[in-house]
Amino acid sequence: MFYLWQEELDLRHPKMQVFKYNPQLGVQQYCNYQDLNGSINQSLEFQDYDHYFLLDDSRFHFFRFDVYREKEEVFTIDDYNTILQERINYLKTITKEELLFTTVDNIYVQGQPQKFLIWAKGQIFFRLCLIYLNRNTLLDFNHRYGDIFEHKNLHIFPESFKTISFLKRRLERDNFYLLYIKESVCKIIQVQDGFYKRIEAINLGVSFLMQMYRENQIVKYRYKSQSEIEANPLAKSLILETTAFYTQQLCKWLQDLQLTQQDLFLVSPIIKNPYFLELFNKEYGKLHGRYIMPFHSSSKLQTFDRERDAGDIDLLIFLNSKALKTQLLENKK
Repeated sequence: MFYLWQEELDLRHPKMQVFKYNPQLGVQQYCNYQDLNGSINQSLEFQDYDHYFLLDDSRFHFFRFDVYREKEEVFTIDDYNTILQERINYLKTITKEELLFTTVDNIYVQGQPQKFLIWAKGQIFFRLCLIYLNRNTLLDFNHRYGDIFEHKNLHIFPESFKTISFLKRRLERDNFYLLYIKESVCKIIQVQDGFYKRIEAINLGVSFLMQMYRENQIVKYRYKSQSEIEANPLAKSLILETTAFYTQQLCKWLQDLQLTQQDLFLVSPIIKNPYFLELFNKEYGKLHGRYIMPFHSSSKLQTFDRERDAGDIDLLIFLNSKALKTQLLENKK
């Protein structure tokens, strides 16, 4: 049994997507219009469940180290712990935040890729990743849970963590941008060598476009199909003009950040707009000839008999992690 809480960080209109699974009751999915503290309090009412919090990436700090060792004896867990402690001690001079978890990737032994680090011998290379939780968020959890590290049923992740891993492993991409266009905020993550390099955000969310729709009196066409829009030439003209201006503002922001040199994966329900993707690709392609790819659920992801919105990809990929997927598929039998 588990709860999956996905945060949509918005200071004025906070929202939490909630996915609940109970073998007897099945699956429930709904929105809570409350801030993180409200969701933490609610989670404490169900302590017999596992609780997975997918929080906005701005609540985290990301560090990665390239590690190279030559070992005549096998590499042990003690060797790993020694290296980890050295890096933690170094980071104490850089950050006052709290270490949340660590991962290891890009393991090479004698120049060949390997799945496992422990018991390797010879020339060993790997990348050690350390993910820290900012202190204010940690205090929010600790104020209610006590020491969060003493609660085995509590799990906290950056919302994009599994998504970036999926793109890296399944689609064989190491360098790209991940762009989220949410209701109020537009956020871009620069991924370099398969890990977080940079995160930026601006108030250019879907609501910005909808405000222009309201000003042009075309808001009723937000969810119309392309054929319905094209039946009204005036409405189509205004939608094209408004959407083109919006994509220009997005590209100007990306250009100012100098984040236009890689292909871009888009996560947003805004792709329902029949003209947005074409106009955005046209504008983005002018900069460095790169492409924008809408990130849909793919055949490699189990959707659990439900059509998923394009903005739900982080939640869907997390549900496809082994522990949760096994529970959900068992329930279908």
